[in-house]
Amino acid sequence: MIKFFATALFTLLLLILVGCTEKKETITQDENIKTIEAVLQNSLTGPSDELKQILDRESEEKYEALNQYEDKTFKDYFANETSHRDFVNNYGSLVMIQPNSDYYNFKIKNIEYEEVDANDSVYNFSVELQFEKEGSEKSEAGIVTGQANLTEEHKIEGMLIRTKDFWSSRSKEIKDIRDKYVKDGKVLLLVAPDPSLSAGKPYGYLFHFTAPFETFKGKELAIYAYHKETGEKITGLSPETITEPSTGYSTLERFTATFAIPKSGLWRYEVVLDGESYADVVLAVKE
Repeated sequence: MIKFFATALFTLLLLILVGCTEKKETITQDENIKTIEAVLQNSLTGPSDELKQILDRESEEKYEALNQYEDKTFKDYFANETSHRDFVNNYGSLVMIQPNSDYYNFKIKNIEYEEVDANDSVYNFSVELQFEKEGSEKSEAGIVTGQANLTEEHKIEGMLIRTKDFWSSRSKEIKDIRDKYVKDGKVLLLVAPDPSLSAGKPYGYLFHFTAPFETFKGKELAIYAYHKETGEKITGLSPETITEPSTGYSTLERFTATFAIPKSGLWRYEVVLDGESYADVVLAVKE
């Protein structure tokens, strides 16, 4: 009888311990998913009226307002300043610039999660997006996938959203667009144009350089644009000596320029440093 009660008590304690452990793991997973979902909802739903108003502002005012918007919308979900800045420089409000310029509205229909590494809290996700053009009653759907890893405090350390594959499936022209320059596996430049970018008028661009400021300090930086079809060349920014980093930053993280493109089509924007090509991107300019 004593052995029976001892065995029963041990089994009961074991079940309680396992139950508590499973409950803790479930709670942790739920908190992690809440964090990921909040970021995805803020990134892939919209564009919101607030973001549209910001994107309609003049260049200098717009970029400062975007910084404040991104801090307010995303910062609390990230582990530190580095992970937050990495996210907003690659995704953040940039994800919605293309939909806004093409007059699309997006909403998330469903998100599926898969925990692929419980020890490091790594999750894959698949987002079903529904979207429609303003004024149209016809909606379409597409899938965006990605991955996130989180800390014990349920904050995001790193996040990948594969938006390029999604946009590439929308039209042939978008497949030729390249808004970043990668060398040896590292992104050296990412460009965000004014969402209303069209031919014949000056529009603003945000050039995000990832290299240390010493790479540019004291050197002449120029920007040229080449029409992909005709080869026509224009000077977007005449050679300018770089003496200071972007306002509020230690690098050229938010380098801005404003200039006009004379005709529509695909244009290759080349950044030249001390007379030598440094990086380039390809952007679409509307009529």
